[in-house]
Amino acid sequence: MEQKNNSDQVLNTVRSIVYHLNDVNWVKMTQKMMALPINNVKLLDDITNIIFDRALKRQNYTHIYAQMCARLINDSKFNNLIATDTEITFQKVLLKKCHDVFYSNYQEELNKLKDTMKNDNMVPKKCLSGVLNNFLFDFQKRSICNCRFIGELFKNGAFPEKYILKCIGDLGKEKNDNNYELQMHCLCIILQSVGLILSKTSYDLNKKINKLVSSMENYGMSSTLKCLIKKLKIMNSKGWMDEDSVKFAGTNYNAYRDLPPHMQMVYRVRSKKIMSDWAYGESHDHRLNVVNNYKIEVRSNIPPKL
Repeated sequence: MEQKNNSDQVLNTVRSIVYHLNDVNWVKMTQKMMALPINNVKLLDDITNIIFDRALKRQNYTHIYAQMCARLINDSKFNNLIATDTEITFQKVLLKKCHDVFYSNYQEELNKLKDTMKNDNMVPKKCLSGVLNNFLFDFQKRSICNCRFIGELFKNGAFPEKYILKCIGDLGKEKNDNNYELQMHCLCIILQSVGLILSKTSYDLNKKINKLVSSMENYGMSSTLKCLIKKLKIMNSKGWMDEDSVKFAGTNYNAYRDLPPHMQMVYRVRSKKIMSDWAYGESHDHRLNVVNNYKIEVRSNIPPKL
């Protein structure tokens, strides 16, 4: 019981630190974090969860959370507070959380939501549209903010180069699904964060940027994404010295309900398309079942051959 109370006190302290982190106090708050008594893996995982979730919710302070995480990763005393008989470190736990969000499957999450709504017997006309709007907004915001966080971690030496190159490569693969535009947004967000560093390596940024520029003509994309790609092109041509980011529309809002009406409309259009796809899929399955049952019934009534 005493150990649980101590863990609760540590977690409350962590919440207080990360909820009030800013450009002025982050060094002092990081030192306060380093002094915490972390003596088990479960507590480390809970602490990392709090930091990671808050970093993704406060996108304008992502760079501050990345700087704090880099300090914690490079502080041997902070990592040695954990039991010495394990290879678990703060960096490994943090990278695992970044990985899970980065590779979260949009279609799988959407199918899970569909199954959940079926089990809850939701009435589509009253509930489905609102649930889908919230899902689309939350998934999009979390994916983009995670990529911004990954880029900032890399800039601070807390995210290995081989992993950032894999992220860029995976985002650069073309996919024929409704989530391709979000995929390109995430790629642009990472590139505008890490471009300056990668430009000093042997990595061919020109090829990646040129591919994005050419996609503007071949893909009917939003004006926000076009603006972001044009910004990347300019940054690349200037040697990545101008690192002013282009913010993705909607990420400064915490929830779908906070969006202005014209931004909400984008999600409503997408949710209606998803609803129509679901309706078509279910009606197609129903017709297929009817046909198959009819065939079985006909076969069963055919007299046997003599």
